[in-house]
Amino acid sequence: MPPLLMRQIPLAVMLLSCAAPTVLAQTPPAHVASATMRYDVPAQPLNASLIAIASRGGVRISIDADLARGASGAAVQGDFTAEQALRRALQGTRLALLKTDSGVYTVQSAVQGAVQSAAQAAPQAAAQLEATMPEVVITTNYLGQVTEDTGSYTTGAVSTANRLVLSPRETPHAVSVVTRQQMDDFGLVQLSEVLNHTPGVYVQHIDSERTIYYARGFSLDNFSYDGLPWTRDASLNLGESLANMDLYDRVEVLKGANALMSGAGTPGATVNLIRKKPTRELRALADLSAGSWSNYRAMADVGGPLNASGSVRARAVASYQDKHSFVDRYQRRSELAYGTLEADLSPRTLLTVGADYQHTVPRNSDWGGAPLFDADGKRFTMPRSFNGAPTWSTQQTEAKSVFASLEHTFDNGWLANLRLIHQANALYAPVAYLDGFPKADGSGTAVTARQYNSDATSNGLDVYAKGPFSLLGRTHELVVGANAYRKQSDDVFSPYTFIKVDNIYTYRGVVPEPQWELDTAREVIRQKAVYATGRFSLPQGVHVILGGRLSSYVNPTADIDESSIFTPYAGLTWDFAPNLTAFASYSDIFSPQNSRDVDNRTLDPVLGKNIEAGVKGVFLNGRLNASAAAFEVRQDNFAESVDAVNKVTGMDAYRAIDGVRSRGVELEVSGQLMPGWQLQAGYTHKVARDAGGKVNTLAPEDQLSLYSTWQPIPRLTVGGGARWQSHTWQNTRAVRGGMTTVHQGSYAVFDAMVRYQLSGRLALSFNLNNLTDRAYYGISTGRRVSYGDPRNAMLSLNYRY
Repeated sequence: MPPLLMRQIPLAVMLLSCAAPTVLAQTPPAHVASATMRYDVPAQPLNASLIAIASRGGVRISIDADLARGASGAAVQGDFTAEQALRRALQGTRLALLKTDSGVYTVQSAVQGAVQSAAQAAPQAAAQLEATMPEVVITTNYLGQVTEDTGSYTTGAVSTANRLVLSPRETPHAVSVVTRQQMDDFGLVQLSEVLNHTPGVYVQHIDSERTIYYARGFSLDNFSYDGLPWTRDASLNLGESLANMDLYDRVEVLKGANALMSGAGTPGATVNLIRKKPTRELRALADLSAGSWSNYRAMADVGGPLNASGSVRARAVASYQDKHSFVDRYQRRSELAYGTLEADLSPRTLLTVGADYQHTVPRNSDWGGAPLFDADGKRFTMPRSFNGAPTWSTQQTEAKSVFASLEHTFDNGWLANLRLIHQANALYAPVAYLDGFPKADGSGTAVTARQYNSDATSNGLDVYAKGPFSLLGRTHELVVGANAYRKQSDDVFSPYTFIKVDNIYTYRGVVPEPQWELDTAREVIRQKAVYATGRFSLPQGVHVILGGRLSSYVNPTADIDESSIFTPYAGLTWDFAPNLTAFASYSDIFSPQNSRDVDNRTLDPVLGKNIEAGVKGVFLNGRLNASAAAFEVRQDNFAESVDAVNKVTGMDAYRAIDGVRSRGVELEVSGQLMPGWQLQAGYTHKVARDAGGKVNTLAPEDQLSLYSTWQPIPRLTVGGGARWQSHTWQNTRAVRGGMTTVHQGSYAVFDAMVRYQLSGRLALSFNLNNLTDRAYYGISTGRRVSYGDPRNAMLSLNYRY
């Protein structure tokens, strides 16, 4: 481990101090907060009691997790106002309930509460108190906090690791969250842009549409939508990389293996996209943007109650983008429509339904980058704007989904949830790239063309129950559930066609489109599983999480039929100081893979183990989260690309290698340093090796990212950031019969933003990306590269109601 890193870990541990995360519920209308209603809340952990009462009464409450940890809420049964019910639940806890002028309830120690009560007498002090509180909404669907309108770069709860809703500190994994505020500040409108900002995640651009994501030295293929798992195939573009962020509240990235929730999956990380929720009060958002290379974008977002009581709420989002590029002739149009509805069927039953639609139409779409070597084996350089795609090349995608959930909370504090999702993804892709080894006269290259169309439909179901139980005089939590997933892909594809290019220097993409000879194939994947997780509370601030998942995985096309696969999980947290928690976790890894060798044989499933340990904490009154983690991922049958193609399909070929070990450390800090100053920063170091040396060298061994905003005056926000990575490389064939190594040296990309609030509802934003106009590229296949965006700007007018 580098000496610099050894010094950073204890420094991070020393900084982890102060209070735990704060959680708030929504601001209610005055008549709701003062209404008397029936409460039937059993004695249970205090956090669960207060959240249940706040949700039932429609009030906003701040809960200090450290103060509430280990405390039990008294039973509340009868007709009360929300405030009366909260005070009854706090009886016997030595905690006090306070209320700000705007109706925000806070829970503090009785001594601290007395001091705070005096401060509330002064309006200025009360306003200052409220200004320092993060605005975070508790949702009743147990998916964690809503980050929208919080102004924060962190969150108070995550649930990607299991169905337990825990604070980042209580989760025995490294977790990164990109909040709605950070997406808005830096103009992150696509999933690939969000993951570029995520500490420890490397985004490799293959071409104009496709990307591969890496975490901890392995590909990142595990995705979920509101916690429902979905597996991504990085070799195809079914719209995931270009997923529009306008419909999402935040993106959670759980580092390491997520064996409990995803079962079959890769050990790098899991990306959980959390959709925006309907609002209890009318609100409207609208954005108009214009940027470099004729990049125009519009977005509208409206939500609110549909009846007088607010028991039925809805939200709709629509956006349209028409963008050109620094790449010659390239253009892409993108459309989004999203709608969701929530209905309180009873005070304890919530129904949610929704749908979304995304459509992208690129023109002159590249499919693998530009040639990297000439006929003499020397580096071949064309301008970054060079486009090797023919004029008819495209990768059009259409993605549709429909989802629903039904949730009920019982008298004993248990909750049952049923969720369903249906997704349909379509790809139309007559595509091509320019390959070969150019000669001095411009000859030596050819357009390599292929058509690949795909229609994929997937259905997912998840049902679970969770709640508290008592054992040996202590209160614990249990989750039991089952899920099922089916995906069918109907593919239409052609053999490769090669079209000679007379002169690469005068080439402008004008070549005839081939007469495609199409073949068809169908693939069906079925997964089923049952799972259980228990979080056990032990003395001295120790919590143990034990669980397991029993899965089956069937893919007849790939001759995979795996049943009764048990993947265990164990995690431990220890609150060894008031604001510091040590953690450790272990999980097995099982991942059927569809990678094939040169003879078209499917590689055996990936097998291995994931171990990590570290320290987490919160400071600055819970507004800042920090963590330091060390990890090791052990894998066998890891798929490594070879410099050859599959003899049957013509796609990239792979070989299975044993004994891969990826070891490293991750440091991260996110949240508010002081009022008006938000930050997310992280550093990752990893090395992946097998018996023959380093592997997966397309992903950097070291990454550093830092993004921050600051409000020097009330109406003005300024910000900036940078992401740096160490060099990457790959051995490849330079000319026929010769091998060489392709390098991308270490580099940093700097961004900046400024926003001025013209009025209470209207703001003007300006984003400038790649300030130094740094030229860099992603290595596509070793012989071709795709360049990152040069310096570019975006001006936006934002309206909020």
